[in-house]
Amino acid sequence: MTRTSITLLLVLAVVFAGCASLTGNDDQTTTTTTIEKPTNTTASTTSTSTDAGDGTTDTSSDVTTTTTAQATTTQATTTTAESSWSEPKAPNTPLQNKMDSEDGGNWIQSVSVVNTKSGNGGYAAFDLKVEANTDMHHVDPAEHGTVNGEPFFLVYADGSLDNGSRFTRTEGTLIERMDVSRDENGEFTITIRPGGLEKAGVEDGEVKLMVLLMDEDKDWDDIYGVATVTVDYSSGE
Repeated sequence: MTRTSITLLLVLAVVFAGCASLTGNDDQTTTTTTIEKPTNTTASTTSTSTDAGDGTTDTSSDVTTTTTAQATTTQATTTTAESSWSEPKAPNTPLQNKMDSEDGGNWIQSVSVVNTKSGNGGYAAFDLKVEANTDMHHVDPAEHGTVNGEPFFLVYADGSLDNGSRFTRTEGTLIERMDVSRDENGEFTITIRPGGLEKAGVEDGEVKLMVLLMDEDKDWDDIYGVATVTVDYSSGE
């Protein structure tokens, strides 16, 4: 074989190898995706194809934009006086009436109706303002752990006291209880919630409310004050 023939064969081999390389990569696709968070999502896709036959390149781009709306729900909870009422804690019984004791007396000065909301012929909502001496200094024996009292108020619908020889019983329905601070010249507001009046079966018209000033003790609680007030009540229904 001559040198010219060998050279021709080498040239042909190189040409065939190049064609094979071009034929194996006719279609090339590059995809780029971009996502932006959190509200707008943009997807961009770019495709590039090369035709080996004519050496031209076609490029196409599709852009899709998606907007996602996020809904925020705010739930407002309104607690009404009626729905928030629960049966008050009853006092430790039997009760001792300390108003007739040596250092006793009626420590409630006055009870008045305040913060009223008018209804049909009466008050649909109201509170009680109580002026009282709740200091209770040195009213308990030392064996109780503290000699100072722990004052609180009780409110009874259609309430009354039945004084016995030693202990006192209460009549009516307990609708409110409120712990208070020790104050020689205290002024306190007791919220009267409609749920308690409904529990007591109070109907439209006059209702008598009894307020007791109490001292909490381990065995039985003591009464240091009592007052009553009559209210024209209207359920508003």
